Amino acid sequence: LALVLLKAQLTHFQDAGKFLSLFAPEGLATYGCAILTMALVKFGIPLFQEKVDAARAVPPTLGGVVIASVVAKVFKWPLKTLADVAGAETFKGGLAVLPKLGLPTSVWAPLVSSPIETLKVILPYAVTMCAVGSIESLLTLQLLDGIIDDGERGSTKKEVIGQGIGNLAAGLTGGIGGCALIGQSLINAQSGGGVSRLSGMSMAIFLALGIVSFAPLLGQIPVVALAGVMLLVCQSTFAWGSLRLVGKIPNIDLLTIALVSFVTVKDDLAKAVVYGTIMSALSFAYKQSTAISATIGRTKLIPPSGPILPDVKAYLMNGPLFFGSTQAFARLFSVKDDGNDIVIDFSSSRVFDHSA
Repeated sequence: LALVLLKAQLTHFQDAGKFLSLFAPEGLATYGCAILTMALVKFGIPLFQEKVDAARAVPPTLGGVVIASVVAKVFKWPLKTLADVAGAETFKGGLAVLPKLGLPTSVWAPLVSSPIETLKVILPYAVTMCAVGSIESLLTLQLLDGIIDDGERGSTKKEVIGQGIGNLAAGLTGGIGGCALIGQSLINAQSGGGVSRLSGMSMAIFLALGIVSFAPLLGQIPVVALAGVMLLVCQSTFAWGSLRLVGKIPNIDLLTIALVSFVTVKDDLAKAVVYGTIMSALSFAYKQSTAISATIGRTKLIPPSGPILPDVKAYLMNGPLFFGSTQAFARLFSVKDDGNDIVIDFSSSRVFDHSA
């Protein structure tokens, strides 16, 4: 997730696919604004809050973005603003910017006239978005559980059901579906909001008020100021401890981590999870196929009919027997050296499938 966020932010420092030059006015202003925002959020405002108690009411991220925006405006830095990127129409403000409630005719009409053909077009995108949204929300929930560490764990069932109901309502009323925002969630948690539902609801309410009432003002915020905040989110999201795993975990696990990270950045999270699951399953099957073993001993054999054999060779099996371990299982026996009667004891093993 940190890599995906980083990749998305780097586009704000590029023009026509190339990074802006430090020697050009646009590049100098862009990099300078991002660094200024990051420095304010990470160091400047927290230090000021330690000395002035009243300043703690302002989240560092908000203060950093506001100060950087004012500096850019005063010194007339050549920066792209939100209005430049999204269009002035988006930030004109007023109730007109809110989505119109009602069933979207662009989807509803073809769904009624030709339902099968429409579903064939919609379904692949719907499944992908559902998978990506659910996975990202659950990963965000897991991340917040680890950061807050208050002894409680969020309910994955409630989150998924709530997200599904919300997206269904949004789609049927002309809105856009969504999922948990890892960046906003981290900012909320680090700004004192914790994991309270009121924190998320307050963010949504104030964002709506801002778009309706203060949209022209918000449109003047430089995009790179927000990118600077998101770069800090990337830094705090990245699991730096995973780098210490190199050389300490099996190579197949390291390869799985690298594959999932690469596919997530290159394609999307849904494909990455599928590939990672397949590789993990194959890795598990391979490990289990080499886990079967046998301890050779002697035991008494009491057959259903015939004489009792007081001393026969016995194989005490350990580990699972399934399609992947059949060859290793066969190599455990010395057929030429065994007698006519042997005992294969499966009391410490388990047969998993018919092919075994």
